Parts: sequence; structure tokens; C-alpha cells
Amino acid sequence: MKKILNLKLLRFNPAAEQHSWDLRIAEAVDEWTKSRGYLKALAGVAEIAGDIGVSPDQLSVWVRIHTGKTLLGWRKELRIEAAKRLLLEFPDLPVSTVGLMVGIDDKSNFKRQFTELTGLSPRQWRERNGK
Repeated sequence: MKKILNLKLLRFNPAAEQHSWDLRIAEAVDEWTKSRGYLKALAGVAEIAGDIGVSPDQLSVWVRIHTGKTLLGWRKELRIEAAKRLLLEFPDLPVSTVGLMVGIDDKSNFKRQFTELTGLSPRQWRERNGK
């Protein structure tokens, strides 16, 4: 009986299972970011997890482990980085339009989130960083 138990233990490798799970989520998250899924307005944790193909809990844990942030906090950073690129690339585009383009449909909410992460309003950031 002891030999059979040992063989079973050899076949089950929790580290390999964890690696497989981690890799699958990493690939799905990579695809989601490449397709700019984070720009989708009004998507909550459950919808984002559904888009990626994992449970909300799995995704939240994965993001926390790999970024040190909450899923929505990480998504906010992705959105603000996209907004920065748009502010520079299209200097005549209204700030409110940039907010809409990155999935934040409320102008004051966009300004608040942008300022929270950069220390400047979108307009101020554009003025300081534009060419």
C-alpha cells in the first residue's frame, strides 16, 4: 500500500498544477491587455473575469500576486497610461473625450482618477509633457 501511495504522490505535483494555472491566466490576461479590454467602460470584476475566462476570485488573486494591486486599481493604471498617450498624441482632443476613450465616462471621475495617479489634472499633465 505504501508503494501505491508514493506513486500517487509522485504523480500529483501541486507546484506543476499551480504553474499551469498561473500560466493559463497570464496568457489570458496578456491577450486581454493587448486587445485593450481594460478600455471597456463600466466593466466590473465579474465581467472582466468572464472576458478573460476565469473566476473573479482567481483573477483577483492572480493580479494581486503579480502586480501588488487590486484588479480595479491595476485597470485604473492601465487606463490612465492609455490616457497619457492619447493626451500627447492628440493635443487638440478634449480631455473629456480622452476619458471616454479610456473607458471612464464621467469627466469629473476621469479627472479625479488621473490626478490621483499623476498628481496633475489631465490638462496640467498635457501642458507639462506635451511638445
